[in-house]
Amino acid sequence: MSLPRPPLPKPVPPASFSAAQARMWEALLQRRFFKLIGGGSFTQADKIAAVSQAYLTAGADCIDIAPDASLIGLVQQEIQNAQSAPAVLMVSVPLDPDPHFRKIELSEPDCIRCGLCLPACPTEAISLPDALAISQDLCYGCGRCVPTCPTDALHLLPFQVESQIEAALSHPATEAVEIHSHYVDPYMLEAFLIRWQPLLRNKLMALCFRPEAVPAEQMIRFVQTAQQAHPLPLFLQIDGAPMSGNDHPEASCPALQAARYTRQAFEIAGLIPPIITISGGINGHTAKLLQHPEYQFIAGVGMGTMARQAVWNLSAKEAAHQAQRITQAFQQDRWRPF
Repeated sequence: MSLPRPPLPKPVPPASFSAAQARMWEALLQRRFFKLIGGGSFTQADKIAAVSQAYLTAGADCIDIAPDASLIGLVQQEIQNAQSAPAVLMVSVPLDPDPHFRKIELSEPDCIRCGLCLPACPTEAISLPDALAISQDLCYGCGRCVPTCPTDALHLLPFQVESQIEAALSHPATEAVEIHSHYVDPYMLEAFLIRWQPLLRNKLMALCFRPEAVPAEQMIRFVQTAQQAHPLPLFLQIDGAPMSGNDHPEASCPALQAARYTRQAFEIAGLIPPIITISGGINGHTAKLLQHPEYQFIAGVGMGTMARQAVWNLSAKEAAHQAQRITQAFQQDRWRPF
């Protein structure tokens, strides 16, 4: 016997949305949503400001950053200065030891200064002038450097402190929150939502997870827990290959397949699937793949490593042009390749 269908998404009076939230929700409904992912543990302020500026100029619907009050203030200023339509400032927070929230730590006694890890780092967070040094602001925990180390001197450790989450959710510029989960545990989510509900009630909410890691029934309970507790609409960001930084034509296939699995799991249970977006492996080939009829339900994308690297070392004018090229591929003509 199938589970009972939940009610349709709760109607939200237009007055309950800010202009940016209304624009973002419309982009999701029209399946042309584009979000820049700054990184859940990437905190280099100048880089975040410059990359955000480029994608705001290009018309991104949302800028998703680490829950750091100083970063929020910088991106808020960029949003206010942008000449484009208003974008939503989203913060990503961890529910559990999720891989998006970690940093590299160096065990100096074990380091032999070989330098093999330097070319593996996509943000140049590792340097070797005299002794090996790691910029914690530039590191976002991708882990590419770890397997290159011949002495196991590099270790990934969890990043985040609770005080950062509270300050980020309390900030008036924060209009959306994305909850990342590795375990996809509905009981952990329920406890989180109860604790932070006063700071969440006026924010759009997304859940980010990899669905294949848990049974379908658990995933559905996880989503329903948020739907029942949160007054505003909810959407999912289905993660394929997190922080992959891969430009291969099929790099986004894991995310596409995971999104299809998620939708089918809800339909098999007789339930209405939530709005679904994808992340992890998103690159210049994804827009073309999204033209396939079986992926037409996907409402949009969150692009992180490839979006940042595309404008990383460009002038402001060149960065804005490149960001526009990337963003418009997902916002116009229903996933036009670029």
